[in-house]
Amino acid sequence: MKADLVIRNARVVSHVGEFHGGVAVSDGRVAAIGADAALPAGTREIDADGRALLPGVIDPHCHLGVNYPYDEDMRDQTAAAASGGITTVLLYIRNLEASYLPFYEDRRAVGEENVHVDFGFHFGIQREEHIHEIPRIVEATGVRSFKLYFGYEHGNPVGIVPANDGWVYATMRAAAAISGGIVSVHCENTGIAVWLKQELIATGRQDLGAYTESRPAFCEVETVQRMIFLAEQTGCPLYVLHTTAAGAPPLAALARARGVDVTVETCPHYLTRSCYDEDLDMRAKISPPLRDRTEVEGLWEAIFSDQIGTIGSDHVPFFPKEGKDLWKEKPGAVSFPWELPLMITEGVQRRGLPLSKLVEMNSLGPAKRFGLHPRKGELRPGADADMVLVDLETEREVVHEGKGTCIYEGMKLKGWPVLTVARGRVVFEDGAVDPEAAGAGRCVTRPSEVPA
Repeated sequence: MKADLVIRNARVVSHVGEFHGGVAVSDGRVAAIGADAALPAGTREIDADGRALLPGVIDPHCHLGVNYPYDEDMRDQTAAAASGGITTVLLYIRNLEASYLPFYEDRRAVGEENVHVDFGFHFGIQREEHIHEIPRIVEATGVRSFKLYFGYEHGNPVGIVPANDGWVYATMRAAAAISGGIVSVHCENTGIAVWLKQELIATGRQDLGAYTESRPAFCEVETVQRMIFLAEQTGCPLYVLHTTAAGAPPLAALARARGVDVTVETCPHYLTRSCYDEDLDMRAKISPPLRDRTEVEGLWEAIFSDQIGTIGSDHVPFFPKEGKDLWKEKPGAVSFPWELPLMITEGVQRRGLPLSKLVEMNSLGPAKRFGLHPRKGELRPGADADMVLVDLETEREVVHEGKGTCIYEGMKLKGWPVLTVARGRVVFEDGAVDPEAAGAGRCVTRPSEVPA
């Protein structure tokens, strides 16, 4: 019996190694994986021509529907994700209403009408009622991941309600009682950052470095250490978001050695850009901020030391930045189409990072951390047929023509996706996203999709 799709003659890469062969797909799932001769015939056959075939990227950290309409973002931004080899996106979303239940139903339904790839949710704790509602959220939605924010003062330009330690402790205590429950924290010491911000504003500086200096790396390290302490007290798994400080991953590694369940995430921008890069100005403001090159190199050392578990984009398509006042500018940038090429160029090509290690951070790690494995995260029989074919020799310049702020424009990257398959459907090929794939993705955070 023929498979729906067979990709042959590929360098198939997993988190443990690679082999020459391919993958067969039937009914949206991996039917077989192995040497070319061992694969069945396919209704459609693709010759990979020796290029690298990886599990689809799972981006565990993005924000959609913040400035632009949610349905619009879910349609055009997930198309951009597909072009970058991303086959699942997990959204950190915030709701200021007392309950997340109606919010979830709407966001899930609208999402499934528009997305090109699979998606899921983490919920931001923005009111005390959200903490009390956690057991009902889990039962009704399947969402088991909750986020709290430090580093934002009240009245911040993004509209985030900042957390306090009481909220974190209570949320961790509730999540710890749930199978698969996890708490993510934006780690920056709010009090110190607010104080230093006022000092820097008084100087009149408007350069990007001033923003970094207003919330130095030790603000992040201190809060990471505090959150690890609370996670240890409650027994709650901790996810440290968008780590910028080289001092943070070693703290997490020490905690793991004594049994604390803590995962560190960093982002491509913290591994490739610096706050003092001459081509960047206040429009490259991101929260937490870009750092200096010492911190960038420290993060790479942490990756090679197995101290960082996942890569997230923190992709957010805000309205065009004004470039008028550093302190009032909204933080954030977009990176879906370039996340994988950035990591291949900076990590694999320039630093010798094994592709298998990149797969571990880009696919398997997020899948396991957020309860999507074994359906996602690796190419194995029965798993969702999510994969990306990459030409490691293609080199081209980053061009940005969409929403949001791109901080990579003009950079030459080597190693680009040429084909993306999501749930067995080719959604990106020959430089174009299939327009009929809008609405083909589904929500993966639902009661039937998460462990009991």
